[in-house]
Amino acid sequence: MVQRIITGVVGISALIAILYVRGWVSSLAVTLICLLGLYEEYQAFKTGGHRPAAWPGLCAALLLWPAYAWKGPNGILPLLVLAMLLTMLWIVRRKEPSWIDAAASLYPLLTVFLPMSLFLILLDGERFPVGITLVVLTFVISFAGDIFAYFIGSFFGWHKLCPAVSPKKTVEGSIAGLVGGVLTCIAAFYLCARGGLPTPGAIDVVVLALIGGVAGQVGDLTASLVKRHCGIKDFGSIFPGHGGIMDRMDSVLFTLVVVCAYCLLYV
Repeated sequence: MVQRIITGVVGISALIAILYVRGWVSSLAVTLICLLGLYEEYQAFKTGGHRPAAWPGLCAALLLWPAYAWKGPNGILPLLVLAMLLTMLWIVRRKEPSWIDAAASLYPLLTVFLPMSLFLILLDGERFPVGITLVVLTFVISFAGDIFAYFIGSFFGWHKLCPAVSPKKTVEGSIAGLVGGVLTCIAAFYLCARGGLPTPGAIDVVVLALIGGVAGQVGDLTASLVKRHCGIKDFGSIFPGHGGIMDRMDSVLFTLVVVCAYCLLYV
């Protein structure tokens, strides 16, 4: 537990530094996280006996920052589409193509590359002034939800949520994570507003916390499903006591996509 707390403090400090400095430092950090997350998922599927085509996704991650610097947000979608087309072309030209290998190749692009692209866009304060606040709220929703779900579920969890996927998760923990995430998100929103950051409306923040909290739990369960399928305990070991990048970012990435989708529609 002490090791997990220390790693968590270091991780939060690094996130604060990225949000404060921004510029090329944050862009480089997003690129590295994207590369590591893709690598961990590809390796997980390889451990599970599949043959994912990893090189198109990894090349796309390397080009993420240059593509955004060149064309801004308009450079992201063509890069993702190109990576998906090259992935499928590589799979179907194999001597023994497999649909499962194709799915294992495309899954990391949708669950890592796409959310990290949105992360990079939101960090651009000149184009999206409210983006920094949205990133803060995304991490708060995910991390606070995880903490509340873990502690309440450990002491008061009686009803299993998805025993076939994650035996330790409970309905009580899930509800506590959702409520705790909403309350913590509201507090973070207040602090961001007091600090002078551009913010969405208060009602939007509550809605974002609710749907983001649900998305984060879906992301957590989806990552557990992948690990169970591949026969691994963690995606990696880069964070002592926490596992790999994807063990810490699984809920964040799903939350990030939902937050961005909601903002495009309503905010």
